[in-house]
Amino acid sequence: MRTRRTHHGSESISPTAHYTGYVWVHNGLAPGYLATTRGKAYYHAMRPGTALGRMLGGPVLEDVLLARHRLIDRLLSTAIESGRVRGVLELAAGLSPRGLEFAHHYGTEITYVETDLPGMAARKYTALRRAGALGPNHRVESLDVLGGHDQEDVTTVLRHFARGRGLAVVSEGLLNYLSAEEVGGLWSRIHAALRPFGEGLYLSDLHVSTDRRGPAEAFGARLLGMFVRSGVHFHFTDSARARAALRATGFDRVTVHHPSDFPGVLTGGPASADRVRVLAAETR
Repeated sequence: MRTRRTHHGSESISPTAHYTGYVWVHNGLAPGYLATTRGKAYYHAMRPGTALGRMLGGPVLEDVLLARHRLIDRLLSTAIESGRVRGVLELAAGLSPRGLEFAHHYGTEITYVETDLPGMAARKYTALRRAGALGPNHRVESLDVLGGHDQEDVTTVLRHFARGRGLAVVSEGLLNYLSAEEVGGLWSRIHAALRPFGEGLYLSDLHVSTDRRGPAEAFGARLLGMFVRSGVHFHFTDSARARAALRATGFDRVTVHHPSDFPGVLTGGPASADRVRVLAAETR
C-alpha cells in the first residue's frame, strides 16, 4: 500500500510511495511535480544496488515497477478503446501518473477517480490542482480500502460513475502489503462494486512466493522489505492459485498477463520479466 497506517492509527506515506513516484518521474512517465525529495534520495541511494542487480542478471526493482505499470496501462487502454470501460477507480494510487495521463488522453470519454488515504489524497490533489491538471472527469478522493472511521468506502465513491457504462478498478502495488484475509475481503468488495456496471474489470499486479527463490533473485523483494517495516506478504505460491482465489470471489473470468503479451512493455532483462504479472478479472 502506497500510504499506510501505523499501529497507533496515524497515517504516513510509505517510503515505497516516495521511491516509486520518483521512478516514474525519472523515467518520463510522470511530471516532476509528483516527485518528492525523499523519493529522489531513496532512488539515488539504491542506484549502486540497482546497477549490481543488472550486472548479475537478477531482477531489478526499478525495471519491475516500470513494467508492471506499463502493462496495467496497456490493458486498461485496451478496455477503454474497445468501449467496455467508461469509468476507472484506482485504489491506493499514491503518486501514480495514471489518472493524470488517462484523464488527459481520453477526455470526457471516461471518468477517472483515484483514491488513497487522506494524507496522500490531499497531497496528490494539491499537486494536481496547483498544476492546473484536474478536470471535470478526473477526481482525487480519500478512501481507505480496508475501511476506517470517517472514511469514504468503495460504495460511496461509486456515486461518481454512471451505472451500466462499464467500470474498471485498478490496484497497483497494494496486495502485498495486505494480509491474506484482507486481500480476500477486498476482492469480494471489488466484485460486488463492479456488478451494477455491466462490464466490470479489475486489474492488479501479482507477486507470488516463488519470486523469492534463488540467490540473486529476491533482489526487488528484499529491497522492498527493507523499505517497509510492516513486511511484504506473498499470499500465493503460483499464478494458478491466485486465479482460483479470485474466481472464488465471483469473477466470471480471470487471466494472468505477462510482459511478453505486449512487446515494448519491459525494458529490463528476463529475470525482471519473470517477476511481472498482472491479474485481469472480468464480470459480465
